[in-house]
Amino acid sequence: MYAAESYLKSARDAELVRTVSGLPCVAGVSTDPLSDERRLLVEYADPELLSDDEASRTLWRTLLADHPEVSALVVRAGAAVLLPEPWHRDLTYVRLAEDATVPAAPDGPRVTPAQEEHRPLLTDWLVRAILHAAREQDRPAGLDAARAEAGALLDTPSRQSLLVWEHDVPVGHATVVGQAWDEITAETHVELVDVLVEPGADGPAARGALVAAVADLARTARLPLTGHVVHGLDGGGDRVTTALCARGWAVHHRYWTTRAGELAATVKGDRRP
Repeated sequence: MYAAESYLKSARDAELVRTVSGLPCVAGVSTDPLSDERRLLVEYADPELLSDDEASRTLWRTLLADHPEVSALVVRAGAAVLLPEPWHRDLTYVRLAEDATVPAAPDGPRVTPAQEEHRPLLTDWLVRAILHAAREQDRPAGLDAARAEAGALLDTPSRQSLLVWEHDVPVGHATVVGQAWDEITAETHVELVDVLVEPGADGPAARGALVAAVADLARTARLPLTGHVVHGLDGGGDRVTTALCARGWAVHHRYWTTRAGELAATVKGDRRP
């Protein structure tokens, strides 16, 4: 089963599980912290609900009828699940294979742990990354909201940030959450939240050194390393995912999204006489 039994038991105890076509799903309304948009997050749906055409149509009709106030839907699905239009990929989570090697060039740039004095720099980099991702996905995002999200990340207890240097100047960072918990699969992992290198720096060398250092952190912690790819409107996210999979990463799960109106029109048109 894609979800850990402990997750489903906890959701049942909290009366969060509903049954559609005899199969479980967990869904709830949330507010996007950047845009204030009301969205329905389908945190878990039994794989058969997503892979069977009739079951999925019943699921979407049921959820849309129960939550007419939402503007968009987001669903988490396993790596093998590919949703049809109007769904499109929002985020792809990838995991580095245990036996994968991420070599660091012996003459590569220096990487060091960030210190508290670097927090303003890290905040600026994270805000830029958050706003860039929002633009790629054509989502509104305010500067204050992006700063709040960056601050919350930097305040995460197990957060670690690494700096990469050129000519004694920090030119990029990698920020991870060292004890990230996935309640659906009941796994602890190291989550690579962001990697950013300044324009003008040696990007490939700097990113390579940062990722190698992060892989070392995960290996030392004896935890799997997970990262994510943002999917914009230009298909670049698919190309990045393919490139990562060629370097020892594998898709772990995805988040898919669609506008509520588009999904409603699709399932209405799919009605069988």
